[in-house]
Amino acid sequence: MTTQEQIYNWLIMGLQQSPVKFSEVFYYDKRDNQFFSILMTDYFLFEKNGDLAKEASSSYSENTLKLLTDRIRRINIDSNVIALPRLGSDGDDYVLQAEAFLNLNAINIDESTIWEVEESGSINTKLQ
Repeated sequence: MTTQEQIYNWLIMGLQQSPVKFSEVFYYDKRDNQFFSILMTDYFLFEKNGDLAKEASSSYSENTLKLLTDRIRRINIDSNVIALPRLGSDGDDYVLQAEAFLNLNAINIDESTIWEVEESGSINTKLQ
């Protein structure tokens, strides 16, 4: 499978996400030319200010944690981080929707990658 086919598959998976159930959210980072997603459980690793929680730990590598921290901090404040719309499974033509997303945001998939993250394994945190 080509990189372009992988990106289209990733986009279609993201577009098919329910607009009301959030277990994973899909984004594109124009700064890094990279598609990525954030699992809702990943947020347990962070304080409200975006710093890593002292009581939390995961099996992510140090590099993954650095990039995850950067992206979580930037999601709501950086216009270079674009959320993929969540259309659900209502029968839309997802290939056309993916193409529209790419065109609307001037994304060149030949210059883009998908962030490959190692499995998180487990996240441990102290809830108060």
